[in-house]
Amino acid sequence: MIKTIGTAYRREDFSKEEFFDYWLNVHAPISKQAPGIRGYVVSEVVRKIAGELEVDAFVEQWFDDEESLAQATASDAGQAAWTDVSNYAKTTGTFWIAKQHVIVPPPQLFNS
Repeated sequence: MIKTIGTAYRREDFSKEEFFDYWLNVHAPISKQAPGIRGYVVSEVVRKIAGELEVDAFVEQWFDDEESLAQATASDAGQAAWTDVSNYAKTTGTFWIAKQHVIVPPPQLFNS
């Protein structure tokens, strides 16, 4: 299992509320249709505790492997999702493929 992590920045003509409304109600339904996606989490930054990075959100997606990620990205749904990003967000986010090392498993939360 692999995980992608990315930063997200709202377009300057969107309020924070408009940004998350669009992402959760328009973009996410498109994005979650990509084949092979095993998990999809959007984390809204509520406030910064420390550091220099200014970001509106982080996005995490899980796939079985890098081949599954590539297939999802190349699919019609994956391409539609990438195309839709510029409708609400800046396209300057950074994305990583990460390997998780779970120290304490997170609680199973629904609609948190």
